[in-house]
Amino acid sequence: MKKSFLSLVAGLFSLGAVFAYNSPVQGENLFYLSHPELLTGGISVAGGGLESIIPASGTINPALIGLEERVTLDLGYTGMVNGLPKWRGNKKYAQAFGTGILIPTDWATFGGEIEFILNEFLNMPLGDSFHIKSFASKQFMDRLYIGVGLGFGYRWEFAKDWMLTLDAGALYDFGDLGPLKNFRVAVSTNNIGKTFNKYMDWQGYPGFFAIRAGAAAELIQTENFVLGVSADVTTPFFMNFIFDTGVQMRICDFVQINSSWEFNAREAYYDCNSWLPTLGVVFKFNIGMGSSDFVKKHDWSKSELCPSAAWKNVDYDINMFSLGAALRLGQKDRSGPDIEME
Repeated sequence: MKKSFLSLVAGLFSLGAVFAYNSPVQGENLFYLSHPELLTGGISVAGGGLESIIPASGTINPALIGLEERVTLDLGYTGMVNGLPKWRGNKKYAQAFGTGILIPTDWATFGGEIEFILNEFLNMPLGDSFHIKSFASKQFMDRLYIGVGLGFGYRWEFAKDWMLTLDAGALYDFGDLGPLKNFRVAVSTNNIGKTFNKYMDWQGYPGFFAIRAGAAAELIQTENFVLGVSADVTTPFFMNFIFDTGVQMRICDFVQINSSWEFNAREAYYDCNSWLPTLGVVFKFNIGMGSSDFVKKHDWSKSELCPSAAWKNVDYDINMFSLGAALRLGQKDRSGPDIEME
């Protein structure tokens, strides 16, 4: 029954396909491997249940970065351990690392992320590559955010190749809607342009013209505990179906626990889908940034440092272990606008 259902899903999304579609395992998640918060955040196009935005979030939906009011830097590293033996040149260890920055301005929020993937697994053949993505997001009509992104990449292992892509996205923040707190809906279209070919034929990854739609909200809000959830659906060029869901919990405004689960119809059909959820943790520390005139001018005297860690299982005995951190300069503005009566 399961095989029949997966065959039906794969068949429906293959109708009308002009090109071959054969993305490698985790090829659709190529931009999300280097940072623990993306590994465990349900890859949420709406920013996750607790609206945790870092520069790398712009690779999912460029509109997301408009939600962050502070200059933010991120740094992430992921080690990938292959449980299969070294046969026919297969490797035992691979890695990914990335870093980026967000800069809010009065006109818009700008950001960028650089990522390196060093992966020569034959059972997850992503290759060795680097990617650069830049993005901008602007707020419209108080609650609507629209963003665009431009990406370039180059791969030098498993056949040399390059990519040049455009991303676009939108997010609407409803605020509180009944029992749903901080309720957001979003949509993005990613990888418009040329993506990597797996080898010499058209087997591009990540999926060309991938449409992603989702929603996120907080279900429980108390002084010392907040619970948020998110759900996303992705259709890479209408030839695959991917469902992502995430659960996030914040305790005492100090520790955040993240978990997510993904269903990829194509990988499930070929018995490559992991059925285990991811698990991650984020800590928040308030730190001082000194008392120089420059720091005082930008109101960065008190800032947030958020180290994080995550684990993700991939089928074929591959496990990912990730460490990272985000630095948010300054404190979130919780005051209302100043209004003067004349």
